[in-house]
Parts: sequence; C-alpha cells; structure tokens
Amino acid sequence: MTTTQIWASSNANIQTSKARLSQLTAQSSSGIAITKPSDDPAASAAIMKVVGQQSAISQYGTNIDDGLGWLGSADTTMSSAENLVRKAKDLAIQAGNSGTASAATREAIATQLEGIRADLLSAANTKYNGRSIFAGTSDASAAFDDAGTYTGPTTTSTATPPVTTAVGSVQRRIGSASTDVVTVAADGLATFGSGDTSVFAQIQTVIDALRDPGYDSDTPSSTTGLTPKQTITAGIDLLSTGLTNISAQHGVVGANYARMTSAKAQNATMATALETQRSGLQDADTTRTLLDLKTQQLAYQTALQVTAQVIQPTLMSFLS
Repeated sequence: MTTTQIWASSNANIQTSKARLSQLTAQSSSGIAITKPSDDPAASAAIMKVVGQQSAISQYGTNIDDGLGWLGSADTTMSSAENLVRKAKDLAIQAGNSGTASAATREAIATQLEGIRADLLSAANTKYNGRSIFAGTSDASAAFDDAGTYTGPTTTSTATPPVTTAVGSVQRRIGSASTDVVTVAADGLATFGSGDTSVFAQIQTVIDALRDPGYDSDTPSSTTGLTPKQTITAGIDLLSTGLTNISAQHGVVGANYARMTSAKAQNATMATALETQRSGLQDADTTRTLLDLKTQQLAYQTALQVTAQVIQPTLMSFLS
C-alpha cells in the first residue's frame, strides 16, 4: 500500500471517528439521540407521528381548559340565579299570605323584588372572556335586554302554537372522534325564558300587583281578569316553573362540566403516554451515551496516535 493510500485510509478512519465523537458529544449535551431524519429515518418518521399527536392533544387540552372556564362560570351563575328566584318566590308567598299587609309592607316587598330582578338580569348577562355565556354564538353585548327579552339567535317552529328555541350553541372539541364535542355555553332562552314569558317578567308581574292601586279593593285587571292578589298567587306558580327551568338547565351544565373534567384527566394521561413514547424514540440514554462518548474519545485519540506512528512526522502530527 502506498503512502498516499495509507494517508487516505487513515484520514477516512480519523474523520469517521471524529464525526461519531462529535455526534456523541452533541447527544450528551442535548440529551437527544435523534436530531435530524438522517440519524435514523425510521425512528424519525415515528417521532414525527408522535409529535403530531402531541400537538393535537395539546390543542384539545387548551379547548378543555377554555370549556371548563365557560362551564364553571355558567355553573356559578346558575346557582346564584336559582337562589335569587327562590328568594323571589319566598317573597311572593309572603306577600300572598299577608292579605291584610299595609301598603308600606307591600312596597317594601316590591322594592326587594326589584333588586332581585336587577341582580337576576345581571346574572343572565354574565360574560366569560368578553362573551355572554347565555347568548349562544351571538356577539351581542348582553344576552337579555332590560325588558328581559333574549337577544341571541333563535328559530321558531311552524307548530301551533309556535315554539321558539335558541340556536348556535358554543362548543369545544375535546378529542378526535365525531362525538368529542361539548357545548360549553348555557341555553339562555331555555334557562330564563324571554319577554313576557321570562322569569324577569314573572317577577315584574308580582311587583306590579303589589303596587296596584286596586290591591285592597280586589279590583280585577281589565287585561288578565285577575285581582292583584290572584295575580300574586299565579306569579308564585310561574316562579316555581321558572325555578324548575333554571334547575333543569343547571343540570345540563353540570353534566357537561363533569364530561369536561373527565376529558381533562384523560387528556393528561394521553399527553404523558405520548411524551413517554416520544422520549423512548428520540431521547438519548444518558448513561449509555456517556459511556459511548468516553469510549469514542479513547478510540479517536488512539487512532491519532497509531496513525502518527505509522506515518512519520507530517501534518498528521498536528491534527490532534
């Protein structure tokens, strides 16, 4: 073998050893065994697939957290709304049982009911991240106007009598399956009603009856045919229905919250499993890498020394 051949072979071996040493050094410092597809094409493809799944799981996790925020806000608000309507009903019962109550007493009850109605309307217009939690997909500033009319999108059936329902619910995707979609905003129309049939109107009806000038004389209303006292009695029943509607929708929110909570736990489990899988494919074995690095350093130094002895002092002497 000629000197040129010896030189070429020795140089190739040294460069290969140096490249491996550089690779092991990088793995040792970064803790990553595969940094580019050429390191291991098959493993790289598997890593890319896992990373894609991790990205999806991360997005679902973000959706779940946002959904829990919506539902948590709705849950708290609806608990407050139930308490307010229950208090309004109790006051209406108190007024109904006090047939001989003075005008001042009735006015005091009416004033309390006005405060309850205002608080209930405020609760119905609760927002989360700048959006009303009871207005569906509407971007209106409030789900209900001052009269208690629902402002969100609705549709009316052709049945007799026609039935109006809310449309366009706010949803969040929590998984890849077609069923992994959860409604996170409460149905404001089903919860509080709208206009003359709303729980706000029911409270207002009792307030108006308590302040009716014909209260003591039991003068029937020309519109309803009921006396103020009869109107209050009817209002108690309507408030009971309103409370039932709020509680029913609260149950829907609670069920969706429970589903979101379960999805959050599953999402965390999946994220951990995927990270373990990615780590097994991509991360370096620290102990083994350090051992290989020491071995390779020794092999590189040995290769330089052997080559220097075989090829007497030339530029090879300065490569180390």
